Amino acid sequence: MIIARRAFQRHRGRLSSNFYNCSPSNTLFSSSSLPKSEQDDDKKTKANQNISITATNKAAIDATTTSIGQVIFLNSSKSGTAILASLAIGDPTLAAFAGLGAYTATMTAHFIGFNQQSCRDGLFGYNGALIGCATSVFGPSFLPFAVANTILGASATSVLCASLNKALSQPQWTWSFNIVALTSLLRMKPMEPLEEIAATDVAATTLNVVASPLVGVSQIFVVNSVLTGAGIVGSIAMYSPKLGVHALGGSTLGCLVGLLFGNLEDVIFGLWGYNSALASMAVGTFFVHSREAVALSAGSAVASAAVFGALQPVFGGLGAPCLTLPFCAVASACYLLDSQVSGLKLAKEPHSPEKNA
Repeated sequence: MIIARRAFQRHRGRLSSNFYNCSPSNTLFSSSSLPKSEQDDDKKTKANQNISITATNKAAIDATTTSIGQVIFLNSSKSGTAILASLAIGDPTLAAFAGLGAYTATMTAHFIGFNQQSCRDGLFGYNGALIGCATSVFGPSFLPFAVANTILGASATSVLCASLNKALSQPQWTWSFNIVALTSLLRMKPMEPLEEIAATDVAATTLNVVASPLVGVSQIFVVNSVLTGAGIVGSIAMYSPKLGVHALGGSTLGCLVGLLFGNLEDVIFGLWGYNSALASMAVGTFFVHSREAVALSAGSAVASAAVFGALQPVFGGLGAPCLTLPFCAVASACYLLDSQVSGLKLAKEPHSPEKNA
């Protein structure tokens, strides 16, 4: 979830990974129905081991794709897979790094022994997925260094996530990602000035402004693509149609605030939309659906854009993007409004506007 201001061109190999066969009694990725036999036949033993590994790999894939979905509050492996496919349309390399980051963070939490249900639900992996996205765009151009950065950064988010779980009385949002990524980006200073948009290209600029809300949604994963944005919105709608409205509506409001600020170039690149989309979705996910919640969703989108407008010049002067700090700040403030305003109530089991009660 950071700002894609430049794209490094690099060649990267295919990423591959295997899960180790773990015992069902104390593991996240274990098979619940392994064949048992008292025979000592080597062939049957080998067959049993292969079944176990296959089942374990499927659990690994599910946890990884669920982590990618959890970046935008979707606790669904299918939605996560659809999002990953959408990322691959806009930037195949970034999609691979997002998968690597999610996998690494989840497995780190698993082997350390953190809450196993949280691992299955992707709550330890989504920050790692964002680390992969950040590394793909802002990280080293040399493949081995980029892979190492992703693995180290994603692993760090898991440990930090477990620590914040003890310290915070509300969702962790993407604090872990921001802390780990900014530690590197403030040192690397990857930001470069954008090329000026030609003043004569009015028609193209108008079309880009109209499409900017979709680009804003894609920028959650650091991709500058209308098609990717449309795919992500579709993935959200597949999980919850109303949450899809929150995402696209929030991004639209953020872009409108950007236009009011007179920052046309950044609006076209979707930079004013992604924090607003996240904040709006956070309200839709954690609050019981009501007119007051819808109003708070719209207000959080506007507030996130305003905070982005304030932080962007500060971090730009430091050579780094402000990432999702505006979203984290605004979402935290909105969460504290529980029961403070009539009609605003946190859901007992947060899921989506359709299911929250």
